[in-house]
Amino acid sequence: MLSANRLILIIAIILVICSVSSIIVSAAQSFNVEIELPDSYKNVNPGNDVWFTIKLLNLANTQRVDVTLNYEIADSNGKSIIHNTKTVAIETQASFVADLKLPENSLPGDYNINVVVNSSMGESTATTALKVSASKNDMMLYYVLAGVIGLVLIIFFVIKSRPILKKIKLKMKINKIVKDKLKKN
Repeated sequence: MLSANRLILIIAIILVICSVSSIIVSAAQSFNVEIELPDSYKNVNPGNDVWFTIKLLNLANTQRVDVTLNYEIADSNGKSIIHNTKTVAIETQASFVADLKLPENSLPGDYNINVVVNSSMGESTATTALKVSASKNDMMLYYVLAGVIGLVLIIFFVIKSRPILKKIKLKMKINKIVKDKLKKN
């Protein structure tokens, strides 16, 4: 059987281990950061606004803490193309709506929204994917090009079908003459 002193010592050791592990966890990441990107903003055109929600959960502390939110849109190479910074106070949890306007000259491709939360307790990050499509002007060019190609094909078809139409017309005339002759007989 365990003596009372040993039992107290074991409980104390367990408490120390638990408190040290919670300190290590909170030092590793002081905030849980989530980015919610609505479906309507997961595929956007250059020059458009991208709206998203940043959700923060204070893991390390229950006191009110000032944090700096750094958020950006970065290309597939990690190069920031647009960014913003905001300082906010958070106690236990908070949500913030943010927006960034894509530059007009953004190339189509895969991008990321990166959020970095800096506080006196450390740094936490989150990332979500975003796709930039061809701009509306580029799509209009494709439509005009498709229209021109279609028109050229129609003109080509009309020119190539003229001899065939003449033959069909001639056959119809011959058939009419033959029918008329047969009726008279």
